[in-house]
Amino acid sequence: MTPRVLTLLIVAVLSGYPMLAFGDASGRERVASVSLLLRSQHQLRSWMAQRSMDVAAARSEVGEARAHARGARLLPNPVGDFSVSNFPIGKTTPPGLGLNQSLIYGVGVSETIELGKRGPRAQAADLRTKAASRRVLATLAERVADARLALARVVYARAREQALEESYRLAAATTEVAKGRLEHQVLSGVDYDRMVIDLTTLQTEVARAKADSQAAVELCSAVLLASCDGHGATVSDTDTSATIPDSASLDNLDKRADVQALRFEKDAATHDAVLAENRSIPDLTFHLGYYYDTFTISGDNPNWLSLSVALPIPIFDRGQHDATQALAKADQLEQVSRATVVAARGEVAALLTSKHAIERALSSIEDNMLPLATSVLAAQEKGLAEGQLDITDLLLA
Repeated sequence: MTPRVLTLLIVAVLSGYPMLAFGDASGRERVASVSLLLRSQHQLRSWMAQRSMDVAAARSEVGEARAHARGARLLPNPVGDFSVSNFPIGKTTPPGLGLNQSLIYGVGVSETIELGKRGPRAQAADLRTKAASRRVLATLAERVADARLALARVVYARAREQALEESYRLAAATTEVAKGRLEHQVLSGVDYDRMVIDLTTLQTEVARAKADSQAAVELCSAVLLASCDGHGATVSDTDTSATIPDSASLDNLDKRADVQALRFEKDAATHDAVLAENRSIPDLTFHLGYYYDTFTISGDNPNWLSLSVALPIPIFDRGQHDATQALAKADQLEQVSRATVVAARGEVAALLTSKHAIERALSSIEDNMLPLATSVLAAQEKGLAEGQLDITDLLLA
């Protein structure tokens, strides 16, 4: 894994993005330019924001949370009622009363007034809306990181394929020269067979690199939901695809969108506990009724109103268990958010360590091994020119 790929992984943890060839009927592009998307973080972010189904699902969750928050502020619906009472059974006084002389008709409406509940419920709903909004950002950051890594793998696989093809071409040319020397009995059969085996092995590596390159393109197409065009993309394109923030960013991992979403959910659970505890406060239910009384022998007061107030008596269920459950949920979310930050910090540290190790290895190769190899090759060429070495030694070198 190259330092550039590690850089992409580190940025993905810390963030926890083109012009294209063709468009479909909806106006969206069908072919993604690997080079252009790697060079422009803004365009890659816009690309994934418009296409990712995970991001679309997260946006739908925000709409759901907003609707729930609006509903949490509504008053309870009033309850209407209608009644008919005072049906005579058996003998009546005076005798022979009919229904039209005994029934009492009533109609009324009841309304419950919540005490200490709408506030915590609305605040919890608002916090969950904020959490859902942060999850949109977190989901988008994850999908952008996945897309950036898939694009970089296309570039890496193509570069490896091209390098192996060049090595195979040079090795094939060298083997062809060696075949001529074998025919003139200047080269031993064992040395020639060894070169053929090496060439066959390299040919297998080239075939595998081509398969890996095609697989990287297919994976990129699946992630970006469009055909990935890697033509013209070079390793240098990955240099501008992502930058590693300074070390101070490691102390700000708790500001990542997914961590903030967990914190909002924790605060919402705390308000749920308050809501549950406030169930010990009885809600008042007011009832206003109108009655028409036909059972008035003397004709007095056939129409009358009633007003009543009802309230539950919180003896058994006072919300105590729901409050304990909500507080436990809040503590769980707090621990999860802390664990997320700790894991992210450890992952970044591990990736940075790997990146520095690979950079040191590459620096050693460029500064020490390549100059040494060049000097060895120059010495072999000089020895051949002076007649001290034969062509076989030079080819092996």
